[in-house]
Amino acid sequence: MKAICFIVISIIVFADNCIAQTQSLANHLCSQPEQREKLIKEHPEIIQLEQQYEEYTRNWIATHKQGGNEKSVTGRIIIPVVFHVINQGGPENISDAQIIDEVRIMNQDYNKQNADTSEAVGNFPYIIANMGVEWRLATLDPYGNCTNGIDRITSDQTFVGDDYSKLNSWPRENYVNVWLVKSMANGAAGYAYYPFDVQTIYNEPAMDGVIILSNYIGSIGTSSTFTSRALTHEIGHCFNLEHCWGNTNNPEVSCGDDGVDDTPVTMGWEHCPSPPSAAEICTPGVVENYQNYMEYSYCSVMFTEGQKARWLAAANSTIAGRSNLWTDSNLIATGTFDTVPSPCAPVAHFSSNLRYACVGTEVTFYNTSGNGAITSSLWHFPSGTTIGSSATLVPAGGDTTANPVVAFHTPGWQVITLTVANSLGGSTLTDSQLVFVTPATALVNAPYYEGFEDPNVFNENVWTSVNYEANNTYDNNITWFRQTNATSHTGNGCVELNNYNAHANYDIDQIVSPGINLTYLQAADLTFSFYYSFATANGYVQNVADSIVVYASSNCGNTWFPISNNEKLGSTSPNSVINAGYVPSAFTPTSSSIYWKKVVCDIPPSYKTTNTHFMIQAFTTIHGNNLYIDDINIGNAQVPTNIEHLSSVSSADLYPNPTTGDATLNLQLNEAGRVIIKVYDFSGQNVMNAFDGWLNSGTDAVSIQGASRLSQGVYIVNITAGESVIQKKLLVQ
Repeated sequence: MKAICFIVISIIVFADNCIAQTQSLANHLCSQPEQREKLIKEHPEIIQLEQQYEEYTRNWIATHKQGGNEKSVTGRIIIPVVFHVINQGGPENISDAQIIDEVRIMNQDYNKQNADTSEAVGNFPYIIANMGVEWRLATLDPYGNCTNGIDRITSDQTFVGDDYSKLNSWPRENYVNVWLVKSMANGAAGYAYYPFDVQTIYNEPAMDGVIILSNYIGSIGTSSTFTSRALTHEIGHCFNLEHCWGNTNNPEVSCGDDGVDDTPVTMGWEHCPSPPSAAEICTPGVVENYQNYMEYSYCSVMFTEGQKARWLAAANSTIAGRSNLWTDSNLIATGTFDTVPSPCAPVAHFSSNLRYACVGTEVTFYNTSGNGAITSSLWHFPSGTTIGSSATLVPAGGDTTANPVVAFHTPGWQVITLTVANSLGGSTLTDSQLVFVTPATALVNAPYYEGFEDPNVFNENVWTSVNYEANNTYDNNITWFRQTNATSHTGNGCVELNNYNAHANYDIDQIVSPGINLTYLQAADLTFSFYYSFATANGYVQNVADSIVVYASSNCGNTWFPISNNEKLGSTSPNSVINAGYVPSAFTPTSSSIYWKKVVCDIPPSYKTTNTHFMIQAFTTIHGNNLYIDDINIGNAQVPTNIEHLSSVSSADLYPNPTTGDATLNLQLNEAGRVIIKVYDFSGQNVMNAFDGWLNSGTDAVSIQGASRLSQGVYIVNITAGESVIQKKLLVQ
């Protein structure tokens, strides 16, 4: 599981590589066998469970061979389906028409209505099955709201394509979930689990369904007829159909069987033979069913009657809720009971090409709204201006461009609002934690030390705490990094991620440094170090997938490069990042060295810039415990011996704030010494040298004269006193 986390990160950072990958054919059609082997390795008992389910399947087929439940054997089964389009506003955000075309193809394939059945060879035309299954896009969501059965989700997980990318799962006993992504971590086109896998082993209903490349959906748009049958194949796995050569992902290697009487033993096919050679046939004289949907030949045209019986056995089983899918009560609840779908009002949603940006950097926003046709849209950017096609600036707000480009002028979290509508209604979405803007010039010089003694360390844009859940949208869930004085490695404070008893699985949280000037550092001092203490409340420590990764950025966070030593941070084994072991209650470490681990990361010389940011990212799983970080040291800064009095400034208050004239800075100094006060605008330019001199210990008042001459806007008052560097925001009106 650890490898998955690092694959996720590298794909997000180098997204262009992922884009290139998905323009060509996937390495192989399906990775279901690898997923099954992973389960067997972790849970060998799955072999026995498979045998029990297989016994049920054989018994059901034998019982219904001559009749029985007519609807489940020869009648029509209607099954609701929902497509979750995981996207970042690119070509992976395929059109409704392309998805509707895929539903058309599935209905043809499952009802023997595809014209290419005439191409079946040998005696197979006589056993092509009409599965009697109709797939319908849901028209009611799990809460009874109007839907078109297409759920559009903005997330970087579209570049990942694994179990963690299965976002916003709808109840599997009511819908078949299909997740569409841009690329897959394992290089496949898609995969799905057998019903008993997700019922008895994973016990994760949220993972039940198909995850597949978006350009393998439908025969139009970004896809083609050649790849349009992949979903027909994957849903076969959801209903217990194996590959024709058995449970491996090695077609054309050795002969195998799928447990279906009328599909001959085969090695499997990755090509469409014309005709097969004798060396390719397992049983001399037997025509193999290389045109089966459960093959890799890309010339599939059919299921067999034996596969239909096996498929229906799964559909009639309560395992993983399959038998509830096609009940009348469920069809009514999902809006698929012989009704004509009604159009819906659109639901607003949007994404951006950047999460972090410098002041003035152009950020592109994508309208990824869905659920209904959009006839009007309106954007609003209170602290930014949109850039027209001729590079002219458009006043903030009121922009109707589909995908506007915006330059922000004020650092911090940006407020973005989008309203979409049609004749049936509309919706508005405001997101204030999607894009974070930083000054273009660093306000801190290295060597730099942060002991997190100041409770305001996250409140003044010194450090930024980013609440970043698994679906890669910023949110306000219950876990985030915050300053605490409850414990520390040294001194009186540190940073805590309150991860004990967290209910969010696969959660991502970050702390991001201010911009730091590294140009004064010698080569030997290009290091980033910190201490951490991390426990788990998961009794199966060997299964813990949590990790910590350190990144650097030289462009205000537009791109991040991992600088952490993988071995030290635990990627070589899933649980080695947990240095404080299993603690079933809420974990708070003492200052003892046995609970704290030091990590030293080398900073690549290319990041020795005038404005470098660092990020510590924690990836945590359910049943986790608290994480603590302390004593960040960049460039081997000298740490004061009396750490409790690290800062020469115990408090700093700026008033009036906002101001229309001069301002006063009240400082509480722990000791006498030289104090330097400078004022910067949010582009990082030094606009005022307010004070440079000696102040006595105790309370001192320093006048910020000349503030009235500054233009309206937000400024940073930078206070350097002894070993401390403190920033305060000043609003001039």
